[in-house]
Amino acid sequence: MKIRCGQFAQVTVAIIAGATIWGCARSDLPPGGPPDTTPPEVISSQPLAGALLVEPSAAIEIRFSEEMDRRSVEKAFSVTPDIEFRNLRWHGTALEARPATGFSDVTTYIVRVTESATDFHGVAMGVPFEFAFSTGEAIDDAWIGGRVILTGEGVSGVTVWACRDIPQPDSSGAYSRCEYEALTSDGGAFLIAHVKPSEEPYSMLAFIDTDLDGLYVPGEETGGIFESGALVSASGDSVGDLDLPLELPLTDEEHPHDATGE
Repeated sequence: MKIRCGQFAQVTVAIIAGATIWGCARSDLPPGGPPDTTPPEVISSQPLAGALLVEPSAAIEIRFSEEMDRRSVEKAFSVTPDIEFRNLRWHGTALEARPATGFSDVTTYIVRVTESATDFHGVAMGVPFEFAFSTGEAIDDAWIGGRVILTGEGVSGVTVWACRDIPQPDSSGAYSRCEYEALTSDGGAFLIAHVKPSEEPYSMLAFIDTDLDGLYVPGEETGGIFESGALVSASGDSVGDLDLPLELPLTDEEHPHDATGE
């Protein structure tokens, strides 16, 4: 095939241009470098921490410092007292949670994201994030604290609930989350903040959530229910010396004793 002079020039230019583009493309490739090890963090929230008279129709928004693994964040996200959300939506690096029927009047809410939330590269948050706001004119400032023990030793990572009523199991025998929740830290210590005063003692329930389903199943999971655990009678009141001993679940060889001890 013969190529005229003009055609040769065009072909030559095209080859040079292609080589130049290819060379530029290679020079722009990422050079690699060290992996991302910087823990993500929360950089803003709505409502603001300590906000009062928040509208019942408001939504919660938590904005992170970088792109997050969304499923891990949604699992690590919780609100106390427990509330049903219409949906969880993402806007870039921000998680939005809108209540299905709105927030209750004159109620303090505690929003948490535990340290198990990870960024897009799998790096976990270094510390949990927590803040409180109220739909009333003040934030409840009473608290309940103590220690969870098993065979005389403190146990970390235990779920602790403070229940305004004595907890009752559902038809399957499982107990659902109460109004207030915390996790024990090293040594088994726990602190439930922003508790609303009550005329009756809070019942306490502590258990090791083996299957991470948010439910306590006696006989299958290590735990215990304490019907008269903590009386918080006034704003600013505190109960800080509770010891909650867990009971190991029964094995196949063990059977519960009746009141006669037989």
